[in-house]
Amino acid sequence: MAGTVLQIVESFGGWHLLDDGQPIFWFPEKDNALETAKVMADARHQFDGKPTCVQAQDEQGVFELVHAFG
Repeated sequence: MAGTVLQIVESFGGWHLLDDGQPIFWFPEKDNALETAKVMADARHQFDGKPTCVQAQDEQGVFELVHAFG
């Protein structure tokens, strides 16, 4: 089963939450984006059985794994 990736990227003075590359939400604060992505990833794994991870950009723009479910 293919997994999905939720990513937090800096955008327009805030943070976009991407679902497999598609922007779905924008947040003014990174912590809010991370919390929402974590809840979404956990729910997706629990209800759909899909392995899901959350990645976030660091200060240099490099993605780091923040959470993984499944």
